[in-house]
Amino acid sequence: MQGPSPVETGEDPLAPYRGRILYGLASAAAVCLLPFSVNAFVQGNPGLGAGILAAFLVLAIDAFAIYLKKSPPIPLILLLVPIAVGTAVSLKVQGFFGALWAYPTVLLFTFGLSRRMAYVGSILLLLIISALVYHYIGFAYTIRFFVTLTLTIVLANIVLSIIVDLHRRLLDQALVDPLTGVFNRRYMERCLSDAIERLRRNSAPTSLLLIDVDRFKSINDQYGHATGDSVLRGIVSLIQKRSRKLDLLFRIGGEEFMLLLPGTREAAAALVAEDLRASTAESRLLEDWQVTLSIGVAELRPGESPDSWMKHADDALYGAKKAGRNRVVCAGLSLPQPEPVPRDAKPETRSGAERA
Repeated sequence: MQGPSPVETGEDPLAPYRGRILYGLASAAAVCLLPFSVNAFVQGNPGLGAGILAAFLVLAIDAFAIYLKKSPPIPLILLLVPIAVGTAVSLKVQGFFGALWAYPTVLLFTFGLSRRMAYVGSILLLLIISALVYHYIGFAYTIRFFVTLTLTIVLANIVLSIIVDLHRRLLDQALVDPLTGVFNRRYMERCLSDAIERLRRNSAPTSLLLIDVDRFKSINDQYGHATGDSVLRGIVSLIQKRSRKLDLLFRIGGEEFMLLLPGTREAAAALVAEDLRASTAESRLLEDWQVTLSIGVAELRPGESPDSWMKHADDALYGAKKAGRNRVVCAGLSLPQPEPVPRDAKPETRSGAERA
């Protein structure tokens, strides 16, 4: 099967941008909050001023840390404490206007926290401030506040869902081959680097298969590019049926694919490659043409770079082509190779008995 995409694995799609989002929101909020804090102290409301000042300090410290390209030291969810204290004092002194701070806080949580934490923070904020409004103002205002803040939370999450969906589509366009639906070369480079890091940290083995469709140009010349595209999709389907969910398939050239096998030694990868070669040779992807694969296998070696790893696999693939195609060659093992199907210099076709 095709391996999971970065979005499907549960990664936060806004994580790469959350620092920028948080820095902008925190900077704006910090600038806006300081005058309110000073005004509260001047008017003799130290409780309100202290609450606003605490929120200001949290946001200012986080914004400064992001500016220094460091992780924010204070979780935004802790803003619930000064906001609750400041709102309670403000509701007592200023009436319902004190509850208005909850609305920008919802936006700050929605776009500044991970999605799960944003839900938790927004719901807690809704319940806490609603209880304070009920205590200081009354039931009628509590209903209005609860409904309007709930709508604000819903709308903010609708906007966030649209952003996440657009991000997913852009990610697919950037990382997925549009013809076959498998990953492209750009994402392959990232995955090779991840495999090297896993080997360095955990000694986790990884092997790759470099797969090339034999005489694909002749298929295109004889049957047309539409048929050639259909053959590529058929090969992808065969590979996916014989792969694990954690294996990753990439299209890295016109008729060249790479299958990444995490947690797999070269000997086991060679067996996978032979199964793919044999199943493709026995398939009926074309009525009167035997579609075959040449496959190079290489296991990641300690201290190896992505380029050298790929070169070992490419050398093995070249050896398979040179030896007559329709075979598997390993970069690091001398294993008995399957006998290639006999063929002459012309493009291979099935015999009349096979077609029948």
